[in-house]
Amino acid sequence: MPTLTTSDRCSFCRIVRGDDPDARVIYEDERVVAFFPTEPAIVGHVLVVPRRHVPDIWTLDESEAAYLGRVCARLAGVVRRVLRPEGLNVIQSNGAAATQTVFHLHVHLVPRRAGDAMGRIWPVGTSYSEVEKDEAWALLRAACQTGVAVGDGPSGEDRRKHLELVQAVVTRMAGASANVKTWLLPVVTALYGFGVTERSAGLALLGLATVLLLMYIDANYLRVEREYRQLYDAVARNAEPIRAFSLDPSSVAAPTPRSGSRPGRLSAARRAWMPGWSVWKSWSILPFYGVLALIGVVIAISGVWRG
Repeated sequence: MPTLTTSDRCSFCRIVRGDDPDARVIYEDERVVAFFPTEPAIVGHVLVVPRRHVPDIWTLDESEAAYLGRVCARLAGVVRRVLRPEGLNVIQSNGAAATQTVFHLHVHLVPRRAGDAMGRIWPVGTSYSEVEKDEAWALLRAACQTGVAVGDGPSGEDRRKHLELVQAVVTRMAGASANVKTWLLPVVTALYGFGVTERSAGLALLGLATVLLLMYIDANYLRVEREYRQLYDAVARNAEPIRAFSLDPSSVAAPTPRSGSRPGRLSAARRAWMPGWSVWKSWSILPFYGVLALIGVVIAISGVWRG
């Protein structure tokens, strides 16, 4: 079963945790909670939510979805038996455009009667052309036949394992960056120290070269770390067509010019070997190494002047 997580800012999570004394809970178990909304569309209107804070259907674990569906079907039977409505709407909305206002996945069970206050929920008629309908039909049919949309999407458990793999790379890059700084300080301190005591501009320049070399290496560690953080975010959102367990951050990188052209080759080479300005100006690169480089320049100039 997925790990239970809740959000302090979510009103439905407050109900899940039992922190809302005004909540009218009608059913709860270890995985779901069902309750009346504060302003029901119809008397008997029930909301069913997973205990785990899941913002929408695209981040819902498959096992949670199956369990949530079973509970909704059973509660629909309870509503029918107790309230005896003439009909029932089962509504689940995702995103503001679909009228979702609380971003904790929930299913509405709305008992209906002819002429009730809720009224129609579908338009009386539409005027979409046959071409528009055929285009959408072809796209979705092809996706379903290739398994992209149905059955082959990563489960919540697979996505968590994928995130763990990506996080391991991020952690390794951060550790390598820390090691570079650990190695740099005693080496540069020694070179700068001898440069001062021996009044040697050469030793100071050697220390300066060491600073610049390790600055470049550390900047590349930071560049790779940021790329994998982007991959982590994309996997967590489940909003990108990323192959399961892929560790290729280029799948979420900004597009570059075609590699066959000269600008494309130069851009690819730059991305592969030279971090962007946003990396260089990071607080962990420019301020840290810039100060050490400036000290080296001062010592080198002082050594030449004294020599």
